[in-house]
Amino acid sequence: MKFEPSKLTKIIEQNYSHLMPDFFAMQTEYLASLNIIYHDLDASLVAMVLTSKLYKNIIKDSNLNEKIPLKYFYSTQNYKLPISNIKITEISSLLNLPRETVRRKKAIIIRDKLIILDSKRKSYSLNTNMIEKDLLNWQISNLCKFLTKFSLYFSRNKFFVKEVSREEIQRDIEEKFLLYFVKFLDFQIAYFSNLKTFIDIESIFIIILCALNTTVKLKGNERPMDYKHLLSKFNHTNHSLGLNATSISDITKVPRTTVIRKITHLEKMGILKKDKFKRYNAVDFLKSSNSKKIESIMNHNLKLLGVFFSDCLETYSTKH
Repeated sequence: MKFEPSKLTKIIEQNYSHLMPDFFAMQTEYLASLNIIYHDLDASLVAMVLTSKLYKNIIKDSNLNEKIPLKYFYSTQNYKLPISNIKITEISSLLNLPRETVRRKKAIIIRDKLIILDSKRKSYSLNTNMIEKDLLNWQISNLCKFLTKFSLYFSRNKFFVKEVSREEIQRDIEEKFLLYFVKFLDFQIAYFSNLKTFIDIESIFIIILCALNTTVKLKGNERPMDYKHLLSKFNHTNHSLGLNATSISDITKVPRTTVIRKITHLEKMGILKKDKFKRYNAVDFLKSSNSKKIESIMNHNLKLLGVFFSDCLETYSTKH
């Protein structure tokens, strides 16, 4: 079944206040899991590109288009991605990272044996032994929760999407894991790459976390709002429930000194606001001096989200 991404994007945009807290929750948990694995968010983005390429090759070369279950993630450690298949310049372009930064981050994940470099065969492979199954299951559960809540909301509001249980989605993801996995990675690469045209990855994480904290307060209190209407409400929320630097550091796994430096800059940019107790909330981004840039990024990422949700629905609806 074909799901039109532009229609899904429009529905997400119109119902932003009710849908995006679930999306921000997924992103917050995903970024936290990346920090646990890689201890460096830019390095994790480089690893995402390499991993996506690797598993796309597995799908292509193994003729596994009918079923590519979760077990293949841990049973393909010896599968190699030729170095010639991807260049530093390509990763740099995909991630909006300087080439020297990409080269440095790639060296780090190879040094830490998260990506294994076979110099003789001139190839890469993913060291899945470094990724705990509990952590991967957490990521799968996180994605299942997000897809379930979105499909439930769309179905109950008669937005032409059939209601699907969390158990059904989890079973489907486990049966077609690599298909979902590469779609998820490619979405995240495009999503964060677009945001990185504006700000660094640690600041992105902090903004998403604070936006989650603020949008949750408004979710369900009123009729669905588009993002412009929702952002206009940010300055009028109860700021007593903001997040302090220690809480942000604990959740994001970003060092507290780094968090303090980043939030000070975000406050100057008019993206976060501090109360008298040094707690931070998201404010109306579109009132900042960077409003045009931010609005362009938000519109683009909503389109990406519509495409991603559409791809997941199509993957689910494909009967093998």
